[in-house]
Amino acid sequence: EGAIHLAMGTHGIATIRALAAAHAESNQAFVAAPVLGRPDLAATGQLAIVAGGAAESVGRCEPLFKVMGRQTLQAGPKPESALAIKLANNFVLGCAIEAMAEAFSLVRKYDVAPQVLYDVITEGLFSAPAYKVYGKIMVDESYDKAGFTTMLGLKDFNLIMAAADMGRIPLPSGNAFRDRLLSAIAHGGGEKDWAIVAREQGRTCGLD
Repeated sequence: EGAIHLAMGTHGIATIRALAAAHAESNQAFVAAPVLGRPDLAATGQLAIVAGGAAESVGRCEPLFKVMGRQTLQAGPKPESALAIKLANNFVLGCAIEAMAEAFSLVRKYDVAPQVLYDVITEGLFSAPAYKVYGKIMVDESYDKAGFTTMLGLKDFNLIMAAADMGRIPLPSGNAFRDRLLSAIAHGGGEKDWAIVAREQGRTCGLD
């Protein structure tokens, strides 16, 4: 009694809704607070945390959030809102990885070293951590150093597409990236970094 169930993983919207309803029925507090960031950021307490739930409950969790992360973003009074943000963030990230994979294949077909495109991207409009981190993995083909595996990527995209189905939201880019993840897993890349979709893209145009 008086405790807070704090769910910080990446879960489906339906699961979070069911948990929130069960806790409300039992007059218990429930907060969803998924995190944004790779393991290196977690190790240094630099995660971003997205919190959804009653303001009082989220406030009681704030001291924990300050230890684990650099920033807490308020999703609103519904725990499911935090998961909607987390899933949407991973959707954008996955689509960015897919776009880079296709772009690297394009320049490789014209005998351009991937490093050159990487420099153009990260020194220009796309100088954000996602492009720098995942673009570098693709250039170096360092897929064995997995910060986020292909299997986890597929799990998240299954949750993303399930949320889209519940909301009757077409996500054509999501279907394309999910298929690429399935292909990577079929070729033995399930435990490698999900940036390995670049290798799958290469296979489709005869590069790998």
